[in-house]
Amino acid sequence: MRNWILIGLLASVMPVLVFAEFITERLEIPVRSGDSRDYRIVRYLTAGTEVTILETTESGYIKIKDEREREGYVLARYIVKESPSFLKIGRLEAEIVRKTENVKRLEQTIRDLTEKIEVQKIDLDKANELTANKQNELNQLIATSGETITLQNRLVSLETERQILLSDNERLRAEKLAEGDDSAKTWFALGAATLAFGWLIGLLVPRVRKTRIDTTL
Repeated sequence: MRNWILIGLLASVMPVLVFAEFITERLEIPVRSGDSRDYRIVRYLTAGTEVTILETTESGYIKIKDEREREGYVLARYIVKESPSFLKIGRLEAEIVRKTENVKRLEQTIRDLTEKIEVQKIDLDKANELTANKQNELNQLIATSGETITLQNRLVSLETERQILLSDNERLRAEKLAEGDDSAKTWFALGAATLAFGWLIGLLVPRVRKTRIDTTL
């Protein structure tokens, strides 16, 4: 607060000081060529225009320079240190609009992400369902493979038994054939012995008869 008072005192002593100030909220402020109402109005500045203070006079006028480097005098009561409220409101409204646009973009982004998540969820559900089906197929294949292996082992066992039976059968046939050969040989020997015995009897009988005949004579 002291600084502002000091500046005010210096302003009454030093004719040229430079400050950045603003026009008040009045719609248009007349800018005169001198520091009293007797001087003509050279232009108007709209409220909220930023100006630079060049000189403070005792008449209640302040010499200013606008944004276009044009100089003139305005009443001191139209000068304020802070930006007018309507400018603040305008900035706030612009900020609100900007933030609203950002919110809309964020909402759209959220909707897009939500849709993507839903699509990915559907794809995930389909993938889980497909995985479950493949797992069931795999389980059935494993079960079928187990049965197939069991059947294969049984077939191998049966084939082994069949081979053993065939081997036994061949052995029995061989033994039977061997026995058949022995029987044939036996019968052949008996036939030969019978034939020899008959031949021998055939030789002896005529001799016996002849002897008997000779004896009787």
